[in-house]
Amino acid sequence: MFDRDRQPKPRGRRKLVGFLRVLFLAGVLISAALLSCLTAMRLAIRGSEVTVPGVVGRSLDEAGRRISSAQLVLKVRGHRFDDHVPPDGIITQSPGEGSRLKSQGTVKVLVSLGPRRIQVPDLRGKTLRAGRYQLLQRGLTPGFTSTISSDSTEKDLVLSQFPLPGAQETRSPTVNMLISAGRTRVAYLMPDLVGKQLGEVSRTLALWDIELGEVHYQSLPGLAPGTVLEHSPAAGDIVLETAAVDFEVAR
Repeated sequence: MFDRDRQPKPRGRRKLVGFLRVLFLAGVLISAALLSCLTAMRLAIRGSEVTVPGVVGRSLDEAGRRISSAQLVLKVRGHRFDDHVPPDGIITQSPGEGSRLKSQGTVKVLVSLGPRRIQVPDLRGKTLRAGRYQLLQRGLTPGFTSTISSDSTEKDLVLSQFPLPGAQETRSPTVNMLISAGRTRVAYLMPDLVGKQLGEVSRTLALWDIELGEVHYQSLPGLAPGTVLEHSPAAGDIVLETAAVDFEVAR
C-alpha cells in the first residue's frame, strides 16, 4: 500500500518557507542598518556639542575669551544696575554653566552697570522739611540731624550736610544735616516790678529786648494809675529776650 507519511512535501510549501526565511533575514539586516544609522547620527550630533563654561561674576572681556575658547558666541542681552557685581561684570548667563550647546551656539549674558549712583543735592539754606522732601524725591535717606545756634542763619535752616553737595553716592545713602537753632537768646532773671509804673517798666523791658505783653487794668483805691500790681513771669523766673511779660495794672 501507499505510505502517506513518506509522501514528499509539496513544492509550494518549500518555496513559502524559503521566502519567509529570506524576509526575516532582510528584516534583521534592515533593522541593523537603521540602528547603525541612528547611532552614527547621534554620535555626529554629540560630537558637534560643547560644554558651556561659567562666566557669571567675570568681566565682559574675560567672559568673551572663555566663551570663544569653547567655540561658542557671546551675546550681551542687556545691562542692569547691581549692588553686588562690579561694573562690566556678568550678572547672569543663559544657558547656564555645564549646559550642552552646539558648536558656535550663542550664550546670552546680562552685564552689570555697578551700583546705582545718585548725586547728592545741595540742601544748605533750605528748611529742614524741604531738605528731607528733596532727599526722598531722589531716593536718598534723611539721616541724623543736629542743631547749633547761629547768629547769621535763621532757625530751622540747613547749615551743613554730609555727604557734601554733588557727591556721587550709591543707592539709598544716608545724608546727615546740621540745622540752625537761630540766634542764641539772652536769658534774664525777672526782677520784682510790683509797685513800679508801667511806663518806666516798659522802657526797661525794651532795653532787654523783652516785649510788653497783655496789660489788664483794675480799679483799686489809693493806688496811682499805671502802678504794676502783678506780672507774669513773676519775680525770680527766667525770661528770655524776645519773650513777652503780661501785667496787671491799677487803673
